[in-house]
Amino acid sequence: MADVRRFLRDNLVFIAAFALPAAVAVLFILATAIPPWTVPAPQHDLVLRMDNYGQPPPEVFVEFAVRDGRLEADVRPVVRPENPNMGITYPQRWVLLLFDHKAMQVRELPVDLPRTLPPGESRTVVIDALAGRRVVSGDTAPDGYKVTSLNTGGGGGIVGELFGMNRRYRHGVAIGRDGRTMELDLPAPYRDSYGVIAPVGWTADEHRP
Repeated sequence: MADVRRFLRDNLVFIAAFALPAAVAVLFILATAIPPWTVPAPQHDLVLRMDNYGQPPPEVFVEFAVRDGRLEADVRPVVRPENPNMGITYPQRWVLLLFDHKAMQVRELPVDLPRTLPPGESRTVVIDALAGRRVVSGDTAPDGYKVTSLNTGGGGGIVGELFGMNRRYRHGVAIGRDGRTMELDLPAPYRDSYGVIAPVGWTADEHRP
């Protein structure tokens, strides 16, 4: 025991140089690992809207809105200026995506909307894929989960970014609550798209369509 105490006394600085960083690393790992163990999994589905440049554009503008717990689409025709010098109106190309909290996957929602409308006519259409389900607008779910990021990331890591390798970008969506963060992978082909993605709302029930 005397030899051990003498060794510790003589090498205190050397031991501290290794022990303190190791203790900090362990605390950091525990701080990042504990939240996923203690925070419940999401209990609601997330509805996302994404620009889809891979399909022919319809001749209408579409705006999605949550009204009285229902997801609706306001559809109006694209109005093109008679004089081409006034500018070009680009029709929308979009897709609705749903994060299924039970399957823990993101999938496309089928949407049946008119692709053309007579000039001056507008129409409001209920999204049938969510019929019978209550939807709340915004990026925060009833259980506290929130959309924390909508970003595009590369897969090459720091080395890949520095040397220009693996420049393939993929969309990512992250949701989080109380320190727990979950990254959601979009389905093909949308994970490789450059389209803008935005949250529409969350389902307020646990029933799967």
